[in-house]
Amino acid sequence: MAGLPDMSFRAAGEYAFVNARIRGMKAQLLTVGDYERLLQSGEYGDFMKILMGTYYGPIIQKEYPQGVPHPEDLGLILARHFAEVSHSVARSLSGRVKVFVDSFMNTFLAESLKSIIRSVHVGLEKDEILRFAVPASPSEAALFERLVDIGTVDRIPDELPHTDLKLALLTRLPAYDKYDSTAPLEVALEEWALHSMLKTLESFSYEERRKISSLLELRVVLRNILTTLRALHFKLHEDILDLSLIRYTEAVNQLTESLKSRTSWREVFARFETTKFARITGRLSRIYAESEDLAQIELAVEDYIAQQVRMLMIGYPFHLAAIYGFLNLKFYEIRNIRSIAVGIERGESAETIRRMITIY
Repeated sequence: MAGLPDMSFRAAGEYAFVNARIRGMKAQLLTVGDYERLLQSGEYGDFMKILMGTYYGPIIQKEYPQGVPHPEDLGLILARHFAEVSHSVARSLSGRVKVFVDSFMNTFLAESLKSIIRSVHVGLEKDEILRFAVPASPSEAALFERLVDIGTVDRIPDELPHTDLKLALLTRLPAYDKYDSTAPLEVALEEWALHSMLKTLESFSYEERRKISSLLELRVVLRNILTTLRALHFKLHEDILDLSLIRYTEAVNQLTESLKSRTSWREVFARFETTKFARITGRLSRIYAESEDLAQIELAVEDYIAQQVRMLMIGYPFHLAAIYGFLNLKFYEIRNIRSIAVGIERGESAETIRRMITIY
């Protein structure tokens, strides 16, 4: 017990500066009232007027001074802003904390690479592909240009600077060619990002590691449940399901392997009744029993994860999970604004759009 105060002092020293920055940025996040005003705006022009009155006004004005951006352009502006905020946080860090946040940023590199691979696969034009791949640095922008110029998915892995990622994608290329599907490559990208985070967490204490690892495990398990339900719904072959499931920790992998033999959605949820995921999967089971609607399950999953992320920001602030929590909440906010913008522009009702977003 005598060592606890010293540990607290060390943690305060390690996280004091970034904690102050995060508290300032967290205060700029949209409130429930902001969301409600945006949802009730009715017309896209009114939506943009309300959004311009928030923290995002100057950001949008700087990027798009010539008028009102279309939802597609707004989405790109917000994506670039998220990349800037994330890297701004990373630049204020040092040592093992910076190493972890840099590995966390691989999540967004993986998302851009997925977009490029999907787009190259279907033969989109270069300008169209690059609009949706958001680089976080000039070096990433140059990399994305090179990847698009290659023109074929099979040659993309050779251009990647990360040896472990290159090897992961190369091992999945036979499956990509066999099934003419980018799913195996997208799973490889997700697994690479997850394992890079897991590796950097090894230098932290069990307590700091546990908070983030548990949340990452939850994400993977729920993602694999959704994938299995989708495979059952569309009667996909077991080989395709196997290639679409994410592997992570040993415990998660055991659960993942057991999913492949399930023949109904009831069996899928029954598998988790005796695990630590029973609480949320029980709720998902009830939702699916009433609707058999995968979209409702996906929304329930995102809402639950968002609440778990929010909990990371409560209480003692000097720990790694507070940084991870803020970056995730910022990501949810960006996605919410994009969803509301698209919904308003398409004339969807406030109630319909409300079901599409995650308010924490």
